[in-house]
Amino acid sequence: MKASVHWRTAWPVLLCLALASFLAVSVSPVESLARSSSKKEQSVKRSKAEKSVSASSPRSKSSRKKRSAERAAASRAPAPEDKQELRLNVKAAILMNMNNGKIYYEHDADERIAPASVTKVLTLYLIREAMAQGWLGPNTPIPISTAAVRTGGSTMSLHKGEKVPLSEIIKGISVVSANNACVAVAETMGKGDVRRFVALMNAKAKSLGMTRSTFMTPNGLPASGQLTTARDLARLSAAYLRRFPESLVIHSMTSHTYHGVTHRNANSLLGRYDGVDGLKTGFVCASGYNISATAKRGNTRLIAVVLGARNPIVREVETARLLEYGFQKASEDASAPAKPARKPRRQRDGES
Repeated sequence: MKASVHWRTAWPVLLCLALASFLAVSVSPVESLARSSSKKEQSVKRSKAEKSVSASSPRSKSSRKKRSAERAAASRAPAPEDKQELRLNVKAAILMNMNNGKIYYEHDADERIAPASVTKVLTLYLIREAMAQGWLGPNTPIPISTAAVRTGGSTMSLHKGEKVPLSEIIKGISVVSANNACVAVAETMGKGDVRRFVALMNAKAKSLGMTRSTFMTPNGLPASGQLTTARDLARLSAAYLRRFPESLVIHSMTSHTYHGVTHRNANSLLGRYDGVDGLKTGFVCASGYNISATAKRGNTRLIAVVLGARNPIVREVETARLLEYGFQKASEDASAPAKPARKPRRQRDGES
């Protein structure tokens, strides 16, 4: 009887416990889903935030696109009306009309700067002068020494102990900017001593009026004290082209192959800028990117020397701007009315 009464009084409590358990089980998945959904939303938000940060990061911008945009913008720049408006992003520059020697533009043209491989124009001057005097010929064999083979920087394919025709050496220096070819020919012309050839270089530079230039190597490789100016290189280039105009047949070549190895001309203006057919580029850390460029349109030939550009693209673009400015000035000079000649004064009686 007591047990019966106990169960009768306890069953409401048991029913409440069962109902509470049921509710706990049924609510649990909903809370779990809510938590899962919340986590997904937080994950999406974090992902979006990360993408936003990534998109705004400067690292996502391509340096190549920057250079392309810079080059395109500069190439579209109109030619300025006068040289005070022309601003070039280089260390030094000068622009000469080779027909009359007139200087159309100059910027720090007398600042002394390392010439780099533009030095080779002087080396080529001495080679061609020796050929004109009959000391050397196109087929003169040039011995290739150990020193030549070990020369660094830009080189052509030369082998120790071989003898290379001078005509190929000239192409290698003019087109490939071959430092090893310069050493080989300097040894030949200096009778085994490159220093003798360098002495000839400095003597020739002095005779051409290059008063602020000193050369220490036949190829322009870095050397203490080896310095020149934009004005001096313009003088050299003009003298070289006036005396050896046929040299442009080689300087205008876009590539040269020897021993099965092809090298391209570093003068990127060839084939890109109307009228350019030479002359010589160069680079050393001390100066930056240099060029002595020449272009001809109609009867007008210009020489533009640009020294110290920060990269090859800037060198190309700024040189093209300088040349375009020069042809504009030459056109203005040609269209300007000629000044009337002064009439001779009538002689009076008694004058002798």
